[in-house]
Amino acid sequence: MFGIGIDIGGTNTKLVVVNRAGKLLAQERFRTEASKGPQAFVKRLAAAVEGFRRDYGRQLVSIGIGAAGDVDPERGILRFSPNLGWRSVKIAGPLERSTGLPCSMENDANMAAWGAYEIEMERKKGNILALTLGTGIGSGLVLDGKLYHGGTGSAGEAGHVKIEPDGRPCHCGGRGCLEAYCGSYAIMARARELIKNETAFIKKFAAPGHEKFNTICLTNAAAAGHAGARRVWAETGHYLGRGLAALILVLNPDCVVLTGGVSRARKWFMPAMNKVLGAQQIKTPFARVKIRVADNADLGSHGAALFGLDKALK
Repeated sequence: MFGIGIDIGGTNTKLVVVNRAGKLLAQERFRTEASKGPQAFVKRLAAAVEGFRRDYGRQLVSIGIGAAGDVDPERGILRFSPNLGWRSVKIAGPLERSTGLPCSMENDANMAAWGAYEIEMERKKGNILALTLGTGIGSGLVLDGKLYHGGTGSAGEAGHVKIEPDGRPCHCGGRGCLEAYCGSYAIMARARELIKNETAFIKKFAAPGHEKFNTICLTNAAAAGHAGARRVWAETGHYLGRGLAALILVLNPDCVVLTGGVSRARKWFMPAMNKVLGAQQIKTPFARVKIRVADNADLGSHGAALFGLDKALK
């Protein structure tokens, strides 16, 4: 029996088909294009799912959805997504009706946390905090083998923890959020302040065939010794360390798992991050916690598929 996992991000939407052991069988990705509206998006999503159904038929038994933003997991509603600009959007119900498959929906970071629990930690005992580092920043918690939702299903909005009073503007409408310093849009905004000749920079450091001013380009530049790129990543690590320090002090997890596209730049931001964590006055939770970068940068979609299967097969 196979499950479909969907990760709805601010920039891209990823779909995967996995088996119960988490083995990837198929995948697809398309631009989210939130500006075209949620109804058009759900139609495109249903069409992508239908393609998988033609290939796998009755072997597909469930859909798990992770969406960037504040999610009502009981009703399958995206209440608010700063990076999509959507409010009160029904996703799980319409997709379930159009596909005939049971749909489970959570915040995308919750699904990444479940993926960390199932794949990275192989369901070992302990409390896991997962941080998704992408367009925005989210977090999810698995406590004693169960996803933690909090009182309203909103637990894990780490990206909007304030780390700098009256700091940089965030997509949520606030200022000084962790996301406003460590989300990919914020990282590249800072890069634009330091890197003046953007065209030459892209030509020199962008991945072949992907000539864009993005975090991949910035990582390549850091690897080549570009001082501005290294400064941006060091600043990112510093602010990420500040946010993570607060989370570790409050939650005292056994393990922190970093995932998402920005996590691929680990070599360049983690030294500054670890320096902040090492300077904390209360040592006990920091001495014990394990911090790892996920081998699978797509834990959100894989975790969603496994979570949906877990619910459907109970």
